Amino acid sequence: MSRILVTGGSGFIARQIMAELLAQGHELSATERDSALLNRAFPSVKVINSNFLKDSDPKLWLERLKNIDIVINCVGVLQHCAPAETWQIHYLTPKALFDACLHSKVHKIIQISALGVDKQNSTYCLSKLAAEDYLAQLNIDSTIIRPSFVFGSGSYGGSSLFRGLASLPFIIPLPGKAEQKLQPIHIEDLAKIVLASLDTPGKIKIAAVGKDQISLKTLLNLMREWLGFKQALNVNIPMPLIKLSALFGNYFRKTPINSTSVEMMQIDNVASEEDLKNLQTYIPFQTRGFEEALFSQPSQVQDRWHARLYFLRPLARYGIAFLWLWTAAVSLFFYPQHNSYDLLAQMGITTAWQPWLLYSGAILDGLLGLSLLAHYRLKITANVQIALTLIYTVLISLWLPQFWLDPFAPIAKNIPLIILTLVVIALDSER
Repeated sequence: MSRILVTGGSGFIARQIMAELLAQGHELSATERDSALLNRAFPSVKVINSNFLKDSDPKLWLERLKNIDIVINCVGVLQHCAPAETWQIHYLTPKALFDACLHSKVHKIIQISALGVDKQNSTYCLSKLAAEDYLAQLNIDSTIIRPSFVFGSGSYGGSSLFRGLASLPFIIPLPGKAEQKLQPIHIEDLAKIVLASLDTPGKIKIAAVGKDQISLKTLLNLMREWLGFKQALNVNIPMPLIKLSALFGNYFRKTPINSTSVEMMQIDNVASEEDLKNLQTYIPFQTRGFEEALFSQPSQVQDRWHARLYFLRPLARYGIAFLWLWTAAVSLFFYPQHNSYDLLAQMGITTAWQPWLLYSGAILDGLLGLSLLAHYRLKITANVQIALTLIYTVLISLWLPQFWLDPFAPIAKNIPLIILTLVVIALDSER
């Protein structure tokens, strides 16, 4: 059995690989920024706290590579990173890791890349390809694995997006004509390819794909069927409109799409005949097609919840952010100032303190709204909002109880607001 280091241990792909490796009796270490989360998920794994945005010194990796035989690099980011950060995560830090492997007892590196990185000029593809090229010229055995679209019982990233699109009420929005071809691979098959690569010597590059090519339109309709929802009308969305919405996603975290994902969505993502022959040379099994693998595991109620909540989750956050921003704007610019001072006076606030409380409260509301909109420290922001809402509710209940009987229920609405904010906190985790 080998001693293996897996980077990016909390990732969708890495977790499946680690589960398969542990089942085979291998001794595992893993790197992850949130080491506590990974420790709870894999108590038998030695977890190393690591940040690929910072760990670009080979000397830092030498200590982590002591007694390691094989390194599997699973780190990758498709969304919400500046170009410099993407290069750091995909190339500079892996380069330092690979250099450290040369000076330690590591005898094999497995690099998880992506199918099609040599066909586009996006920062994601160029940085992934640069890491491949650097690894290929090093004097160490290596296997570069390029998966197509990866799916499984869980989901993350593009898999979650496709589930969300497939589960919308009444319609399935299709990017353009949605005729682009994919060759999806089940995550269990991908993990088996990794296991088959552990002892393969030399320099190898593998396209990790399922046996069938299908269109994006077919994939989305099959996914809807698997989820158990009724057939829906397929609606073609013009690509210029999708690209425009992707520009919004470039600047806001936790949005469904960005320009990179849209670029990758527009081209065929399939293996060549030569790639397929090469794949069968190195693995002792036949990968499954999308429909076969998808329906081999029936969907559960949690899958349907996740799919239906995919677009509702960011909408809930944006809706709460709008409420706080609008409250700030109304207090500062629209609501008559003297009326605000009258309300504060009824609460026993003296004239000298009224302007300070009015403006500081409005500015605080605005800052909380902006923080939630930008997804900045969401749990802290949301908890502060809940605390502030409770304080507002208690103070108004004590000094202005008549607002409880207002037909528009301005205070009673705080109760569902608090509950919705708690739901946003609960849905924040993606891993």
